[in-house]
Amino acid sequence: MATSRVAHRAVASPPAPASPVSTRARPEAAAAPPLHRWLLVALAVGAFISMADATIVAVGLDPLVRHFGVPLSAGQEVISVYLVAITATLPTLGRLGDRFGRRRVYLAGFGVFALGSVAAALAPSFGMLLAARAVQAVGGGVLTAGSLSLIAEHAPRGRTGHSVAVLVITQAFAGLAGPPLGGLLVAVGGWQAMFWAGLPMAVIGAGLAIRFVPASAARRPVKLDVAGSILTATLLLGIGAGIASIGAPVVGGFGPEVWFSIAWVSLLLLVPTELIAKRPIIDGRLLRDSRFAAATMATLLSTGTLMSCFALLPYWLEQAHGTAPIVAGLAFVPIAVGIGATSRRGGMLSDAGRTRVSTAIGMGLASTGFAGAALAAHLDAWWLLLAGMLVLGLGNGLFSSPNTSAAIRAAPRDALGSAAGFLSTARNAGVIIGLAVTGAVYTSTVHHGAAGADGVATGVFAVAAVVCLFVAALTTHAYRQRSDS
Repeated sequence: MATSRVAHRAVASPPAPASPVSTRARPEAAAAPPLHRWLLVALAVGAFISMADATIVAVGLDPLVRHFGVPLSAGQEVISVYLVAITATLPTLGRLGDRFGRRRVYLAGFGVFALGSVAAALAPSFGMLLAARAVQAVGGGVLTAGSLSLIAEHAPRGRTGHSVAVLVITQAFAGLAGPPLGGLLVAVGGWQAMFWAGLPMAVIGAGLAIRFVPASAARRPVKLDVAGSILTATLLLGIGAGIASIGAPVVGGFGPEVWFSIAWVSLLLLVPTELIAKRPIIDGRLLRDSRFAAATMATLLSTGTLMSCFALLPYWLEQAHGTAPIVAGLAFVPIAVGIGATSRRGGMLSDAGRTRVSTAIGMGLASTGFAGAALAAHLDAWWLLLAGMLVLGLGNGLFSSPNTSAAIRAAPRDALGSAAGFLSTARNAGVIIGLAVTGAVYTSTVHHGAAGADGVATGVFAVAAVVCLFVAALTTHAYRQRSDS
């Protein structure tokens, strides 16, 4: 009964809209009550499912490709399809919540994800499996954008950063927990178990959402731009698939030139379509806000650098230095520890109006961590590599929550779904860019032996360190005028 009264109050008295750009210390931040625990759990489940499913199949590719009789290179498409599809559809999926109700669409996301999971587990052919993965990606995209927009809608004023930090920690844990969870499921029930597991997770998530997520407050209807949605999806599909196919062909065996051509044609058609649309899919209010634009770019670049590490570490350690997979996997643990240690602190700094300080220090630490990793690769000092990964995680934990909170505070209340979709698209684009570009660079030079591989690792880490310094400068400038120093 107590929970129902909390939910009722959340519906009856939605949080007053924050100033679009202000991150000054707010007196009400200290007194603001926390978001109801079970509401936060219900949203965290959606964030966990969408991220875990992107990585859960990584360790199960070998039995999967043997079952369907396809080469391992084709098996990589099972991962690529999910990432590309979720990136291509996120802007539209985020806006669906603004149009039909964020709670209703969030619940639908669990249903779509469950449908895709069952279809993948029962897939009679490899092509059907890829189609089912695309359906899963749509459900995952709805959950990704929905969890963030619902946090923005229901978090009490002054507690947004703290609540976003919970989602950041959840998604970081989900991405790292996906591979070992997939390995356990494959050992117990074969490759199909990786997909069957999505069904009970979706049921549990939907049950929590029905019980604890209140209905969204009334707002003006938002019309969907169908033509713009389709062209935006094909544009992002072409870019995402083109980047993903740099190392090896993805869906259909097409090379990057085909996918980039699709992206170019989509862009040529999208520009005039959006200029004449009454309700364009790309909300101009978001793009005109310098804070939101900077936060989105910072999200893409910071995620891209982090994913470059995820792409490089296992190949480099296993192929160039003969490290056992389980030992190579331990190199990711310091990153997770670091993110978990500082994410809540980053959220608290954001709520206290110290976004500029937290993001600058966070990306400074990330740059330091990458510089340490570059030096470790050059000197063959593994203790320094682990230390660098820990500092990298500490920096990303301090950065992600305040940067995300600043972006959603800048968004109009009736465009929270669009804003969440935009941010999630940038994050997933960073994932694709980081994985594809780094993987392609490394695999093209791996034949040079251990010394050559160490040189590539040194270069990749060094470039990532420079990018992180750029992100620190970008956010420092963007948050300078109306935040603390």
